[in-house]
Amino acid sequence: MSIFRAALLILIPIALISCSIFNPKPKPGLVEPKAAVPADFLFSWHAPYNKWMDSPVRVYYNEIPLEEIFKNAPLTGLSYNFINKPKESPLVSIDSIGITRRQLLWSIAHDNNLSMSLKSLPNGHPSEIIIRDRGDETEMQGKDKA
Repeated sequence: MSIFRAALLILIPIALISCSIFNPKPKPGLVEPKAAVPADFLFSWHAPYNKWMDSPVRVYYNEIPLEEIFKNAPLTGLSYNFINKPKESPLVSIDSIGITRRQLLWSIAHDNNLSMSLKSLPNGHPSEIIIRDRGDETEMQGKDKA
């Protein structure tokens, strides 16, 4: 019985470490099914860009200022240009292991009333994402102005 306990005490830590419970990494195909993104959101014909945008990533933001998100992984590698910033910079909180960059950007845009569009170079390669605050324009749709 004591040999069984000793073997169990040795094997449990090895099993926990090998299953990568302490260092979760997204696996290909592991995408959050609830994060539906319109087909034309940040669309490009440039295949490497699409592969990068549609790769699952690990994201943990806990009340990070909106502008800081675009300066850090996993969104580095592309330029982000605020044409019209929100009056108050919102804080973003997202915790996800298998979200794509496209889903992440859609989520940020949707939750913070932003419009995002892709600007491309003449050769078709994406150059930057233009970000605009929709402001009161969409907040007042369908409401009577007093």
